[in-house]
Amino acid sequence: MSAAIAIRATLPVHGREMSENVKKPLLAACRHLLHPLVRILLRHGVSYGEFSDSVRGAYIDIASAELIPPGRPQSDARLGILTGISKEEVHRIRAMDAADDSEVGLNRIARVLQGWCQDPQYLGPYGLPLEIPFEGDGISFEQLVKNYADDVSPRALLDELLRVNAARETDDGYVRLLNRTYVPTPLDPVGLERLGNVVNYFIDTVDFNLQKKRQGEGRFERYAITMEGLAPTKFQAFDELIREKGQELLEILDDWLGQNETKGGHKLPPTESIRTGVGIFHFIEKNPGIHDDLDFVVKTGAAGTQSPVNNKGDQYDRED
Repeated sequence: MSAAIAIRATLPVHGREMSENVKKPLLAACRHLLHPLVRILLRHGVSYGEFSDSVRGAYIDIASAELIPPGRPQSDARLGILTGISKEEVHRIRAMDAADDSEVGLNRIARVLQGWCQDPQYLGPYGLPLEIPFEGDGISFEQLVKNYADDVSPRALLDELLRVNAARETDDGYVRLLNRTYVPTPLDPVGLERLGNVVNYFIDTVDFNLQKKRQGEGRFERYAITMEGLAPTKFQAFDELIREKGQELLEILDDWLGQNETKGGHKLPPTESIRTGVGIFHFIEKNPGIHDDLDFVVKTGAAGTQSPVNNKGDQYDRED
């Protein structure tokens, strides 16, 4: 089966009636989207109690930022009324947040890499990133970090790039970029920040599109899926196609962003400099309890016993 299907959500109805009508399916959707997250949490020993504090914290974050008018007091009692969390719990979680001074630097690293690949003064005659000295007042890694990452330590940032083989330091004190794409170790602090960002960006886009009042006001949101499935060998071929074409598209978009972004925009308010981008990801439909066998097939490309299937994909479009 091959078809192009556009999913046009009915324009939203606001107010209490809408909330009561959608609450049950909304909670069901939340439970479904939590499955892969809970799998990660359980794999690494995070209990429900620990996770529930994060959920309460998220409720408090959004209530503080979006439900209380600017200039109005954000008391524990008021936040408790808005979220359904007791004011004692609100106070406890806000105190925990105030004491947490941990910081990770995914955005800073990304800005430095983009500057190195896009800023003309750091590019050679063929548009390739220059090999630059670590120190110096002119073109140097220290100056690159100062221009694109504010107060982060150049040595600490370089150490991270060296650790993931994104850069190399030569014996004569120069730094060479090996990979314009920074992929942190999955479970280090920066890798975990990436996990939060990727999921946050996607769900925020879905939320934005669900709230639109007229067709054509949403953000671009598309995916293509085969409804009949792929044989393992065809799956491997599809994976290779995604990696090749997806990387090509991302580099085109990254180049455009680098040429058009506002210099120093990360220091400006969101109304003057909009942080935006696009993500491409390859997904596999899974059900709880079957992922181990499926992961084995995906990783090994083991041949299946099923008969050949129709490999034509169905494209699902949410009207934006």
